[in-house]
Amino acid sequence: MNNSSARYDRVQIILHWLIALVLFFMIGLGLYMVELPKQSELPPGEESVRAFYFLMHKSMGLTVAMLIILRVVWRLTHKAPPLPDTVSKWQQRAAGLVHGAIYALMLAMPLSGYLQSMFSKYDTKFWGIVLPRMAEADKAAREQFTEVHEILAFLLIGFIVIHIAAAIKHRLAGSGVSERMSLK
Repeated sequence: MNNSSARYDRVQIILHWLIALVLFFMIGLGLYMVELPKQSELPPGEESVRAFYFLMHKSMGLTVAMLIILRVVWRLTHKAPPLPDTVSKWQQRAAGLVHGAIYALMLAMPLSGYLQSMFSKYDTKFWGIVLPRMAEADKAAREQFTEVHEILAFLLIGFIVIHIAAAIKHRLAGSGVSERMSLK
């Protein structure tokens, strides 16, 4: 029996691609903004744009966190279609592990970023709204969560690459796996 006609529902498809687009942007923005000079590193009279990008990254991170939670809740209440019979058992297990890792990392990333921000000397803002401070500024804790956030980011990038490579492989092999996530 070939289950390639089974598909994700429209909400899961939209959330998948919306979150994917935001995550790609967030990863690029994160890699870009950490290389920008701090105000103290610039010559007198020049203004750093670093804070603007950090505030955007934080706001987008909290927004995507909400979308990810919505996706997890939706996914827990709406079953995914089965993989086609043409996908071997080991590949099905590997796909499950990769998807599980991606979900775990998508939840851990905004949490580690929020904790990093919470221990910063700067306020955490969500699209301009100052969020309540739940901890005092602590440089050691901030640096620890910064390192965790960076490690999680690179792990997420790695699992996304595996996910994309597998989708391309199955698409080229004609197994129909990637058809389940298309907007046809």
